[in-house]
Amino acid sequence: MADSDDSRAPDHAGFLPSIALMRAIAALIVVYDHLVGMWLQRNQVSWRPSQLADRWIFEPLHLMSHGGALAVALFFMVSGFVIVYVAQRESRRDFAIRRALRIYPPFWMSCLLFAAVYVAATAVSSAPGLRGFAVEQALAQPNPLLATLAALTLGNYLIGTPAINGVAWTLVIEVLFYIAVALLLPLLKTRPRLAIGVAFAVLALLQAIAKTNVVVFLLAVNSVHVAYMFLGSLAYLRWAGRIGTRFFVTATVVFWGLFVHGVAKIVLQAPYSLSDYGVSYAMAWLLFVAILLLDEKLRLGGFAMFFSRISYSLYLNHGGIGLIALTLLYPALGYPMSLAITFVLVVAISAAAWRWVEVPSQRLARRWTARPA
Repeated sequence: MADSDDSRAPDHAGFLPSIALMRAIAALIVVYDHLVGMWLQRNQVSWRPSQLADRWIFEPLHLMSHGGALAVALFFMVSGFVIVYVAQRESRRDFAIRRALRIYPPFWMSCLLFAAVYVAATAVSSAPGLRGFAVEQALAQPNPLLATLAALTLGNYLIGTPAINGVAWTLVIEVLFYIAVALLLPLLKTRPRLAIGVAFAVLALLQAIAKTNVVVFLLAVNSVHVAYMFLGSLAYLRWAGRIGTRFFVTATVVFWGLFVHGVAKIVLQAPYSLSDYGVSYAMAWLLFVAILLLDEKLRLGGFAMFFSRISYSLYLNHGGIGLIALTLLYPALGYPMSLAITFVLVVAISAAAWRWVEVPSQRLARRWTARPA
């Protein structure tokens, strides 16, 4: 997900080996969740490696969505860590411009590409596996133009209209977190403990009044995961020496409790259980802290750095395009060969999106926020 700053400074938190490694791990787990776990389950296809992974890893550990929930939680932790770091070096204007250009241009391109591929695929094939995508629901709205505009701004998650790219539910959470950090920026720079206290109070109040009306409820639903992202912020503040160990432990417990309460009372939907949610997100926190503590000992190779760089574009493009490609290829090639071709395809598309969309938009952000000499 969009958790990296556009700076190229070598001491930037986003370029810690541990942070880069966690981006790569999370991106690959999400790809596995959608192209293996979800596709096989959705199409009622059996594959021995997936069955073994479910039996010996995901089910015993209560990891939800074939590890996908753990991967998303890991992305949230990384964002919470990195964004508070970069925010303290920027003005509100610079922060807003850089985050907007980091999130939206790659997201818009993924939506355009996904919609085009979906329309083309359904025009040439009537396979049952091509039905039920998020883009289909958006295009079928009484006012598809309005639904599309809402989806492209992420406002659809606050008014209840369909998405185009199904993974965008995490992006609206990122945007809400960015807004919270921007509002808290003066306190984060000077009094980080007070900033954390204010964030907790506002998020707790939002949960308390969540059921007053639909708009507040949808805002509260998406803000539940914002509480989890602040766990990453607390990890950064402790890592940077901005807060003490006692405050870090206390605030971590309090924000974790707020997140679990929000999941149980506001977010939780069948068939997921609170234990699955809790285990997946708790293990993501433990994994994040463990890898962060090993940062100085990590030496990453080209494979990890490549997938770290393209992680956001891979996250955006793998699901819709990958599921469609698998569905079209499977009848002729079988699952293993179709999976291999699909993986290469989505990685190539994501690498191109990183090179031709992400990098230019980040350069534009630096140009717009450059300070005169």
